[in-house]
Amino acid sequence: MAGIGFELKKLFKEKGFFGNIKAYAYSAVVSLGPFILCTLAVVTMQILLSYIDAPFKDKELFIATVVYTFIFSQIIVSGFKMIITRFISDMVYEEKFEYIMPSLYGVLSIVVLLGGITGIIFYWRSPLSPEIKIVSYLLFIELIIVFIMMEYLTTFKDYIKIVKSFAAGVALSIILAVIFLKFTGLQIVFCLILSMVAGFFIIITVLMIYLKIFFGKSEKKYYEFIKYFDRYPSLFFIALFYTLGLYSHNFIFWTSGIAVNISRTYIFAPIYDVPTFYAFLSIMPSMIVFVVSIETNFYEKYKTYYSLITGKGVFSDIENARKDMTRTLWAEIRNIMEIQLFFTLIFIAAGTYILPEIGLTQLSVDIFNLLVLGAYFNIIMFVIVLMLLYFEDRKGAFFITLTFLISNSVFTIITIQYQENMFGMGFFIAAFISLLIAVTELFVYLRNINYHTFCGQPIIYKERRGFFSRIVDELYSENK
Repeated sequence: MAGIGFELKKLFKEKGFFGNIKAYAYSAVVSLGPFILCTLAVVTMQILLSYIDAPFKDKELFIATVVYTFIFSQIIVSGFKMIITRFISDMVYEEKFEYIMPSLYGVLSIVVLLGGITGIIFYWRSPLSPEIKIVSYLLFIELIIVFIMMEYLTTFKDYIKIVKSFAAGVALSIILAVIFLKFTGLQIVFCLILSMVAGFFIIITVLMIYLKIFFGKSEKKYYEFIKYFDRYPSLFFIALFYTLGLYSHNFIFWTSGIAVNISRTYIFAPIYDVPTFYAFLSIMPSMIVFVVSIETNFYEKYKTYYSLITGKGVFSDIENARKDMTRTLWAEIRNIMEIQLFFTLIFIAAGTYILPEIGLTQLSVDIFNLLVLGAYFNIIMFVIVLMLLYFEDRKGAFFITLTFLISNSVFTIITIQYQENMFGMGFFIAAFISLLIAVTELFVYLRNINYHTFCGQPIIYKERRGFFSRIVDELYSENK
């Protein structure tokens, strides 16, 4: 995550408990902002729906709309996020800050167009009322924009402004929902989605202003990042395969006998999808701890190792740095595993008592328990994939995410044929197998990292140019 490490190091230098709290809060916002916002908004809206005793069909329609917009906005932006993250990191390293803000406009023009066309096709024949289709479409587009913007916020230094922006968005969504439901006669689902649209609009507007001020003057090269599709094409597919893998089991259940058709628009499997949503909440601690521990502890060892290589250090110093870096990395991974295991057990214990109280059946609770364990394996696997990308092992990361996507789909199709107590087992098995492969890949790569570093690089660097680079060159030549 480009730039976040520098700010976290400053925050952890602040003495006392509150310095640590500020650092973890910053990490939480820049890594999980949209997810936290959606979770808070959805939970609050559900409480409001229960309070006003809304019809069950309205509750279903609201949840299905949020789930669809959240899932498919992630899928559309996933590959672009990984490409743009690498581009931002390189620009920060090369101190070419004037290229960063234009790339935001460029990537948004592409993903919003893709998302816009997808949304129009999806809602075109939907029998939903026009006003609900419009606000649902707007929420979908806003989520796409926010997910992309989050990659740029990692370079932003004032985390308090980021926190305030998200807090303002959540507060506005809740306040407007209460006002609309109490003082207007508008349709319930329309009111709730419109409130969320307004909240996200405030967040996007405020953060865009902050980013423009922070980056200041910029070059008018909006599509320079597209060249990275030629240089690092695997990054796009690594992120896409992982994101598809996260939801492929849900898609398969949408074709099963437990799926329901909501308003002849959304196919949904509440028995499986609802526990999936709550199970994925359990991995938030790992994402926060990963950003903090890797960027503050591991990065220094990583930097020392490669500095000795580029600075012509002697072999004994390089080897000692390698051992120190490897030891620190495995220690940080074990730390994340232990922390996540604690929260996994907490979620399983709490879910047993809380989920039935909010209306989940025993079958959904059993699915939740299995998915929480699968989510544990999955998030550790994802952490290792990110570490492999630190070391430029894109082939290994590509193989792991592709394995996860295929195995999750295959095992879900197999296990769905059996009794209901097997629901969720496909995701669990796929996550476990993918984790084993990821651990093996990282162990082997680290053992041979000197070879990869010294012999895996070309003697003479030559920039990879292809179809996308030629497109960018054509755009620039036409604008001259």
